[in-house]
Amino acid sequence: MRSLRRLAFAVLPVLVLGVAVELALRGAGWPDKDPKREFGHSDVYWVSGSSLTKEPFPHKEMNTTFRVLTDSNGLRAPLHAPEKPPGTFRVMTLGCSTTFGWGVEDDESWPARMEAALAAEGHPAEVINAGQPGYTSFQGLWLWDRVLHKYSPDLVIFAYVVQDSRKLPYSDRSQAILQENADFLKQNLLYQLKSYVAVRQLIDRWRIEKKDKAEGSAAEVYRVPPDEYAENIRSFADRARKVGAQFMLFGFPLEREGYTAEHRSILRSAAEVLEVPHYDPQTEIERMSSSRVLYFPQDRGHANADGNDVIGRGVARFLITHELVP
Repeated sequence: MRSLRRLAFAVLPVLVLGVAVELALRGAGWPDKDPKREFGHSDVYWVSGSSLTKEPFPHKEMNTTFRVLTDSNGLRAPLHAPEKPPGTFRVMTLGCSTTFGWGVEDDESWPARMEAALAAEGHPAEVINAGQPGYTSFQGLWLWDRVLHKYSPDLVIFAYVVQDSRKLPYSDRSQAILQENADFLKQNLLYQLKSYVAVRQLIDRWRIEKKDKAEGSAAEVYRVPPDEYAENIRSFADRARKVGAQFMLFGFPLEREGYTAEHRSILRSAAEVLEVPHYDPQTEIERMSSSRVLYFPQDRGHANADGNDVIGRGVARFLITHELVP
């Protein structure tokens, strides 16, 4: 009994101090975002319009439009009902606008071309295109928990790499914290404590200032830093297994590897650690791009129809060769 009393007397002052610090920080409205560092995107979470029926989307770089068809959950064609028919093998592709198929028609995205290639090779499968413009694996986890798991995929292809590798003044997680996004905070209760967020922000600010001095300019951070990227991969692998799905990693290829190099190396390492298939045709696509136009000339981050076809067929071959589809 005396031991418990001593413990209570020892803990009580710490608890009172913690509450006092928390209340003081809330009263002061700190921490808050640095006004000199603007967010790269206005929303923390978003999704394409639902039930679109061939609405034209503007491709500003090309000064053209492309038509988009989506289901009731905002997922782009090829369209399949959330409820999987008996005896159907279903593949889900996760990614950003490169998976969504920015700039090309519904049947020209690489998930659509993959579905067609699998059927042509005698391996019919329903492909769920879960790519969303601007998404990183951070938003992807939210969308999975919200709706994607309801599609009951048999194989999940993780293709987040292009947006995760981009740099902005804030990481996606930092933006969610600073904007006090309800969807994020209710799943991450610790971030509701101003005292915890203050410590995290001080550490992050020290890292950024240190980098600023080293580079001589205002530093930016990855939208999804390497440690968070690795954790997101593991989280997706766990979620896929919970619904009975296989899981594989796909490094969507750009015309040149460029800024995505570090995150691609994480994909390779994660595949070894998690013992899951990994496909990255970056070297092959760079070679092919020297003699073929596979990306939009004014928007080299997105594959054109020919590029999407090459990529989709390549993924289909990988799935067949590695017996990932029946």
